[in-house]
Order: sequence, then C-alpha cells, then structure tokens
Amino acid sequence: MQFEQVFTSAIEAGIAVAGFSGIVVVLGRRAEGQWSPSDRVRVTLLLQTSFAAIGLSFLALALDGAGMAEPTIWRVGSTCYALYAVLAVVPRVRLFRTMADTDPSFAPTLAKGLVVVVFSVAALQAYNAVVLGVGWPFALAVIVELVVALAVFVRLLQGAWSQPAA
Repeated sequence: MQFEQVFTSAIEAGIAVAGFSGIVVVLGRRAEGQWSPSDRVRVTLLLQTSFAAIGLSFLALALDGAGMAEPTIWRVGSTCYALYAVLAVVPRVRLFRTMADTDPSFAPTLAKGLVVVVFSVAALQAYNAVVLGVGWPFALAVIVELVVALAVFVRLLQGAWSQPAA
C-alpha cells in the first residue's frame, strides 16, 4: 500500500468519526440539552483529534504533491505533530485536572493514559524529525489520533444512553 492510500484512508476515517459525532450529539439525553461538562470535553476532544488526523494526512499529501523528497515530508510532518501535541495537550491536562475535581463521570485514569500516549508519540516524532526521517512514525501519529477519536466516540455512545446523574 502506498503512503498516499494510507493517508487518504486516514482522511476518510477522520471525516467519518467527526461526522458521526453529530449523530451522537443528537442521541439520548444530549438532544434535550442535558450535557455534562465531561460530554462537552469529549466532543471537543473527538473533533480535535479527528481534525488533527485529517490535517496531518492532508499535509503529507500536499507536501508529496509539491514534489518534496520523502524524508523531508516525514520530517516536516513529524515536526508539525510534535508542536501540535505540545500545544494541544498541555491545555487538556489543565482541563482534565479541573474535570477530575468537578465531574464524577470523568475518568482521570483514561485521561492520564491518553496524555502519556500522545506525549510518547510526540517524543517519537521529535526523534523522527531530527534523526530518522522515515514515514512509519508519522503514520503512527495519524493512527494514534484516529484511535483516540474512536475511543472518545465510543465513550460518547456509552454516555448517550446512560441515565443522567441525579
């Protein structure tokens, strides 16, 4: 499979997850406007991760279309992901701390796990940008963003039919 096919598939998956989030929003108690703070965070996280996967995939395809050499594509993409991870995750950590104190439906262990995974992938991206210059770490970053989006989507589905907190 060519990398163009991988990133085109990632774009399609990211769009599908982001699109289905709209369906989740209208399901269950959310349709009546009963949103917990955790639900709002989850929808935001789902959209951010979906759009990150889409944007990173478009970046790789655009750089390839511009005729750049593959090591340059992977270095630029990995640098962009590492910057995104730091800029996006640091505010999320603050938000997760607040959520853990105020919302009983929030799962801090899962949030901490996601932060560790994203920072680990960001460290790999920094190493790829400086040393390796190969495609698999960048593809892994896109896949991780899609997996996080899918995990959040599943959690939103679970919450769509749960009983509201009394």
